[in-house]
Amino acid sequence: MKRSNNVLRFIYLISLIAVSLVVINVFLVSVFKVHIRSNTKLDSYVQNVSVVSETVHAKRGNIFSAGGEVVAQDERTYDVICYLSKTRTKANNEPAYVVDPLFTSQILSIVLDGDQQEIYYNLTSNPNLYQTEIGLAGRNITQEQKDAIESYELPGIGFRSSFNRKYPQGAAFAPYLIGFAQSDEDGKLVGKMGLESYLNSELSGIDGYHIYQQDKNGYILTGMYEETQEAENGYDVYTTIDASIQDALVASFDDLAEGAGDSWGSVVEIDTGKILAWAQKPTFDPNLLNIESYNNLGAQLPYEPGSVFKSFIYAAAMEEGVYNGDATYDSGKFCYLSEGNEPYRTYSGTNYGCISNANGKDWGMIPLDYGLIFSSNVATSTLLTNYLGSEKYYEYVKKFGFFNEVDTDGLAEDPGYSNFTYPSEKLSLTYGQGSAVTMLQLLQGYTAIFGNGEIVKPYYIDKIVDTDNDKVIYQGSRTVVDRVISEETAKNMQDLLYRVVYDARGTASIYKVDEVEILAKTGTAEAIQNGEYGRDTYVNSVMLAFPADNPKYMIYYAYVYPYDYGNVDNTGAIKNLIRKVALLTNVNYDSSSSLSTEIIRYDMPNVLSNTVDEAKDTLNSLGCEVYVIGDGNKVTKQYPQYKENVYTNQKVFLYTNNGDTLLPDFDGWTRKELISYWNISGLAFNFDGYGVAYEQSLPAGSLVNGGNDITVYFRQIDSYVDTKIEPEIEEIPEVETDE
Repeated sequence: MKRSNNVLRFIYLISLIAVSLVVINVFLVSVFKVHIRSNTKLDSYVQNVSVVSETVHAKRGNIFSAGGEVVAQDERTYDVICYLSKTRTKANNEPAYVVDPLFTSQILSIVLDGDQQEIYYNLTSNPNLYQTEIGLAGRNITQEQKDAIESYELPGIGFRSSFNRKYPQGAAFAPYLIGFAQSDEDGKLVGKMGLESYLNSELSGIDGYHIYQQDKNGYILTGMYEETQEAENGYDVYTTIDASIQDALVASFDDLAEGAGDSWGSVVEIDTGKILAWAQKPTFDPNLLNIESYNNLGAQLPYEPGSVFKSFIYAAAMEEGVYNGDATYDSGKFCYLSEGNEPYRTYSGTNYGCISNANGKDWGMIPLDYGLIFSSNVATSTLLTNYLGSEKYYEYVKKFGFFNEVDTDGLAEDPGYSNFTYPSEKLSLTYGQGSAVTMLQLLQGYTAIFGNGEIVKPYYIDKIVDTDNDKVIYQGSRTVVDRVISEETAKNMQDLLYRVVYDARGTASIYKVDEVEILAKTGTAEAIQNGEYGRDTYVNSVMLAFPADNPKYMIYYAYVYPYDYGNVDNTGAIKNLIRKVALLTNVNYDSSSSLSTEIIRYDMPNVLSNTVDEAKDTLNSLGCEVYVIGDGNKVTKQYPQYKENVYTNQKVFLYTNNGDTLLPDFDGWTRKELISYWNISGLAFNFDGYGVAYEQSLPAGSLVNGGNDITVYFRQIDSYVDTKIEPEIEEIPEVETDE
């Protein structure tokens, strides 16, 4: 017990001495201006002490594709700072300023590929500056450039870290949805367009700070005030965009015939509303910001859609119980008068005007079903005047979501415009002219027709994740806007749209493919140029879905092109897109197709810690293509991850270590496959072009590691089969079809 008391007294004595020393140190610093620990006189320091507050920028969240490929990410960069004041010295009085401006400017110009004269001017033009920058060449430099400059040990050169935004997939990945972010004057990345702007606060995170006292030369002495608050990184965002389907859509625009103008399109999962692809041409690369137009054509371009709009009056008539597909109508010229503003058909010589089918076709008395199969303008005019009525039709048009914003994940939208006052306007809206809608509205409206009658809102933000804390902040989901038609009506419409494709005289028969049966409705509308209809330029389009017996996916495709009766010039590009999307979505193929194969989906097994041979045996039994990265014997990383979907013939990557890797032959690989390989391997890749890989800068079989720089070249292909598939142009017997 006595021994314990002695120990306590000893501890108390030591504590008292320590506290006394701190008090004495503070007294000496504050009164006599002497730092006791370093025996430094602080007179000159105290006179020049300043409090510095620096922002610690949070790392901006990443943006990912549906499959986890990086779409947007931060890249740490640096700005070069040059200290010029000769009062700035190190503790041993060595200069901490630019001593030799000429030599310094030479080195910086070589490393940064800058203008030496401009750099030298910035270093010498104002000798009274404490510090300066050297212009654009010294901003956002890479880690490699920073290391190279530091290797020369140039006095007076410092660096300020920042982040630059990089988009690994460039123009290929829906830049009009993703947008871009740029650094503001404080070096903070700020979203300027698209998702980057809409979710700017979620992506940005919360900046921290570093507050401290420094002396006149920029040094901090021990014991001076210093406070740090760490930054909170931004959330990661996962989109619904499938990188491979997106690539296929982008590639198809390049396959269009010469002379095609603006093009836009989308692929949507019908039941959920997930946008799997979204593209337009011309587009831009968010890394280069080579933007010709800021308009997102799919959401901000209202246009007259043409005959794809006819499905809505047919669906409305069916839902109202006034439709009989076998009832016949006169398909000849439709001349009209009106009672008030309600049009009606007249055969008298007096009329306000007449509506004709495309190319003036007259099939005589034909069933109403064939009005949609042949895409007859007279048929829809007849449905309006004889069966449905203008007021009821317009009520359905609004219920289908037209002339209102869809409100999809912050997309900037134009609601379009409705002209539905005069008799001519009411009739023309039945066949998609006179009023303007957007692709986004058409996609939403067709979810009811291709689905179960419910309007499902399209969306492209899948989830927002606080990765640092492993927490989902937001989860996108199916949103039903309204039920506009019954499931029975939707099924009847699907049966009729099937006939639009598979009747020999159907306007969409040109889009038949062997691999999968589709539903479709085509459209051709005169494009408005300089405020009036252009007689030589049209918006050609098709809305289609597959598989026909249970539609799961729909494609909308539109392009500006000179009038092409029968729309046959560009069927090849669209049919190949259908094939690719059907393959990538793993729908059932016709067994007679040259592309058909038995594709089975599995849950990816966990092969981590397995030997390479064990992992190969497991994965080969699933029919996977296995690629090993590194020269180790045990698997430390795998792609896909455990329990993720993996398919027959899918490429699977096993990472063992960062040793030498035998480079695969990338011929025929998609960008999605290459990006997955890049992400798990850590190798340095450059991608050139779009489509599938056909050439690589280092040959297959080369031993590579992190020090190699590999360029892979891509090109567009017409199909996944070996031989080019020519567009199939149906010979239409005795009765020609039109829009």
